[in-house]
Amino acid sequence: MLGLTGLFLLSGSVRAQGVGYGDWQLHLPTNGPVRLADTGDRIYVATEQRAFYFLDKQQNTTQVLSRRDGLNGVGVTALAYDSVTRQTVLAYNDTNIDVLQPNGKVRNINDVLRKVSQGAIQAGNNPVNRVSIGAGKAYISTSFGLVALDLTKLEISDTYSNIGPGGTVVNVYDAAAANGFLFAATSVGLLRGSLSQNLLDYRNWTLYLPVPTSTQQIVYRFLAVDGGQVYAAVGSGGNHVYKFVAGSPTPWQQVPGTYTGQFRSLRGTGAGLIMMDDDYGVRRLNRSTGVVTTEVPPIPGTSTQDAVRSRDGYYYVANLANGLSRVAPGAGKTPEYFQANGPQNTASFSILADARSNKVDVFSGGYAERYGPNDTKGGFYEFFNGQWTNITSQTLPSSAYPNPARPVRGARTPDGTLYVGHFGGGLLEWKGASSFRVFRSGTPVGTPLLSTNGDANRTDVTDLAATPEGKVWVVNRHLQAGNSGLFLFDPAATTWQPIPFTFGFDVLERIALDDLGNPWVSVSRKTDASSVGGPAIGLYAVDATGANPPRLFNTSSGLPDNQIYELAKDRRGYIWAATIKGVAYFREPEGPFATNQGFTQPFVTKGEGTGYNALYSEAVRCMAVDGADRKWFGTDRGLWLFNADATEALLHFTTANSPLPSDRIVDVKVNDKTGEVWVATEAGVVAYRGSATVTEGSPNCTAVFPNPVRPDFAGTVGITGLTNNALVKITDVAGHLVYATTANGGTVTWNMTNPNGERVRSGVYLVLSTDADGKNGCVSKVAVLSK
Repeated sequence: MLGLTGLFLLSGSVRAQGVGYGDWQLHLPTNGPVRLADTGDRIYVATEQRAFYFLDKQQNTTQVLSRRDGLNGVGVTALAYDSVTRQTVLAYNDTNIDVLQPNGKVRNINDVLRKVSQGAIQAGNNPVNRVSIGAGKAYISTSFGLVALDLTKLEISDTYSNIGPGGTVVNVYDAAAANGFLFAATSVGLLRGSLSQNLLDYRNWTLYLPVPTSTQQIVYRFLAVDGGQVYAAVGSGGNHVYKFVAGSPTPWQQVPGTYTGQFRSLRGTGAGLIMMDDDYGVRRLNRSTGVVTTEVPPIPGTSTQDAVRSRDGYYYVANLANGLSRVAPGAGKTPEYFQANGPQNTASFSILADARSNKVDVFSGGYAERYGPNDTKGGFYEFFNGQWTNITSQTLPSSAYPNPARPVRGARTPDGTLYVGHFGGGLLEWKGASSFRVFRSGTPVGTPLLSTNGDANRTDVTDLAATPEGKVWVVNRHLQAGNSGLFLFDPAATTWQPIPFTFGFDVLERIALDDLGNPWVSVSRKTDASSVGGPAIGLYAVDATGANPPRLFNTSSGLPDNQIYELAKDRRGYIWAATIKGVAYFREPEGPFATNQGFTQPFVTKGEGTGYNALYSEAVRCMAVDGADRKWFGTDRGLWLFNADATEALLHFTTANSPLPSDRIVDVKVNDKTGEVWVATEAGVVAYRGSATVTEGSPNCTAVFPNPVRPDFAGTVGITGLTNNALVKITDVAGHLVYATTANGGTVTWNMTNPNGERVRSGVYLVLSTDADGKNGCVSKVAVLSK
């Protein structure tokens, strides 16, 4: 059992040096709240994009939570707070359940998840609908029935699946327990059963207000208990709230004055039932007078998803467009908004981590596996100095940001200018808001970029690479046979140098530059000869001087497959190819035109995958090289770290052992300045504090984190700014050797143990480092405080 106490991170507001080595930081959007739970001192929030965070009412701070904080899942879809046991129940999209206990511990209940995984329970794509509290239990409403969780024993007590007419399985949208009865809003209507009877037997349930068979179906999706009275409301289609009156010939009776076009939620409070809908915002039903009053007026054009009424009378409102707010009841009150800083969306197709500027950019566009375009115009998000800036049409007017379709990849020139390639929108030169240029086919006049298949409204730029001189290589995948799609752009002169056509140059995708300045470009992946451009043919090395024709590399040249996802250059100048069947590298220092040597597939001799070529059975979709020349690979089964030659698997991160929001890795890049490994998944972006950096210029080894080391610190100490690959010795003040190692690039980490594996005593320790020649020495001091 893990704890939440003392482990929270401020989303987007903790700088890299504040995140421990080997630790994670989530960068998930906290906009689009849909579900709330009020625990007294905190408001827990589940969002449309599966982020989960809380608002500290006293501190007015928001903190994103994840697996690193003890949670056991990703994607909270429903939650509820029990004031009796002071526990918060979280239900994840995969049916896993966590219970946040008042002592800060997290108790995982995975019984339902295991049954779903084993096929014992058939669940839909979005199986969890709501969580409600009543009669000492949490009721999880799902697509396969109703799950009852005993909040004292913390175990599943019952699963009511076959409770529909004739014992059929029903989709349960919501549940409520009151007066010895259990109510369920289901796909067949409203059900009611006595808790004193065996509710596993469908015959002990009574069906009310059955769903009509007409086209305009009225489906009751929300239930709530207020003052012992049970209320129900439809999801859409326009209707009133109904209350249950036991013993009446018409048990469910309409509540006057509650009509709306679409309810979003019902909730019982100490001051009466509150109703959330798009037409009226938040309304309250006075249980004594029956009068309905508007507590929080709606915001036109937005959707109020949920709300809770705090003990002090304030309302906390989840609005899909405007985020989380706190507002006093009544008209004319000004809301106070809360939102953790983060990217605007989980959409992330690629990452650019630039050590020179220390900026990280995430591009939200994309295209399908076989290059079909999507419809996104979501802009891009930039992380700098611990804060996110969202460059989108929602944050900037068109005069400041033109918002081209599908931004996919970027590159920065030495002067800091960002160039963004768009799959459909051409090339964007971005110097900041209102300082930009856009290049598309024939626009401005003289731009040689070609439109895709002659479609004047679509110019596909799939990749970019900046040269040390400030020029930009541009890959233009246009599918116009006989025309090249590789250009060298000079921003200063606004001139373009086209590279002569070679077979496949109309369908290029990725690019990397070698130490000689030569571009290496991959030809688009194909499945068969009938696809556009024919079958996959591999990659080309292009002589930037034009002295040699492009050289083709394919499976006959050592590649594991001709379908390539990414190209990258490592610290030694090797060119790596990530393919649909593993990885390979070209290592000849004289270059591709002075040798007949091909690619080499690394053979794993240590770690996971020993005895086989590295990731030979994986589609390696992305890769990155860190400051120690180690290789990070992204696959559909998580994130991998290998040594420099990819002969040893060092780490393998998945959703099971890390805060990764998804096992499908879309991109990975390393910020050499901080050592952060930025990871884009199909469910959002996270950063891992790696232990390798690159020191530019003279070493500056005074950056030690943390320093001093507190007695309760159980992580790893890091010293950065060392000479790259420095020889490092750590001694006590008397000169006794405690630890010796070689730096990973410009960083060394120390777990504060001596050669016997014991934590060192309190005191000051010296970190002595030099390069291999005994020069460029540094001395750092680390103060360790032990218990």
